[in-house]
Amino acid sequence: MARGTQYLLLILTMTWTVQGHAQPSRAFCVFDVAGASGYVYNTLKTYRREMLQVGENLQMKPYTDEDRARADFEAGLCDLVAVTDMGARHYNRFTGSISAIGAVPRYEDLKVLLQILASPRVGDKMDGNGYQILGVAPMGAAYLFVNDRSIDTVEDLRGKRITVFEGHYDAWHMVEYVGAIPVPAKISNFAGIFNSGQADISYVPAAAYEVLEMAKGMGVKGGIVRFPVGQVTIQLVARQGAFDAAFVQKSRKAMSRLYNESMRLVRQYEDAVPQSRWVDVPQKAKLEYQEMLREVRIDLDGNETEIGRLAAQVYDDDMMTILRKVRCYTNPGGKECSSPDRE
Repeated sequence: MARGTQYLLLILTMTWTVQGHAQPSRAFCVFDVAGASGYVYNTLKTYRREMLQVGENLQMKPYTDEDRARADFEAGLCDLVAVTDMGARHYNRFTGSISAIGAVPRYEDLKVLLQILASPRVGDKMDGNGYQILGVAPMGAAYLFVNDRSIDTVEDLRGKRITVFEGHYDAWHMVEYVGAIPVPAKISNFAGIFNSGQADISYVPAAAYEVLEMAKGMGVKGGIVRFPVGQVTIQLVARQGAFDAAFVQKSRKAMSRLYNESMRLVRQYEDAVPQSRWVDVPQKAKLEYQEMLREVRIDLDGNETEIGRLAAQVYDDDMMTILRKVRCYTNPGGKECSSPDRE
């Protein structure tokens, strides 16, 4: 055989080998209000690299509109989609309940919870209705952004206009419960509503201060109440069976390992808020807030109002029990841990 022919066969053999081992890509649609420059998108790059090592080539595509990301996912244009817990509520009540009002007050609670969610023991709760949750990671605690820093007690909320995200029926119920006025909003427009003065209060992670320029809505008198009313998470959703069981478990573990990296970025945004903008509430007021939020969650049982019924349907009983146990694990002296009306 001529030397030139040998070289040609060698090149063709190498090409066939490379093609035979090439990993087909999967569409990974990622919602981040800041797009490809956002901290959620960039944190998930770490997840993508780890998944590449286990045989899945996920091609990331940024979305600044969560509704559009969900629509493309449901139309089959995305194999995997990253959405907030509010978006995940459309697919899984169990993980969608993580954002229950006041149910995860501390980052320590969230860390314990994410370790639980990565365990195969709760795998069956992560699957259902034709979808699977492939992991959960932090986006930061939701704080009350206010246009008047004198708003620092539950009573001060009465009569105030508060933005409430579409479908966040439990938050709507909470707003009405304290005598405040709900202002319908979406993730795509809540900052504009607050900044234009159409609402007095909005609840979001501290990153919104810089990313969405929410200092505009605060004016000179406003601030951020340093009391988490909930936790915002990013959750990965896929159609059931789209990925094999081994990958699903690896994905959930990989997402739980993002906790430290995610929290480093969350802390950076929280630390970037000028100290003069934070509103520190007295310990007594914190206890009042926490008890009020617990009462709101309990009030949903048997509530016969339209919003109450819708809100009650949002919460998964098993998740609410897990969240209560986590809170009592990290804070065993909490009043609810010995209360007869425990969740």
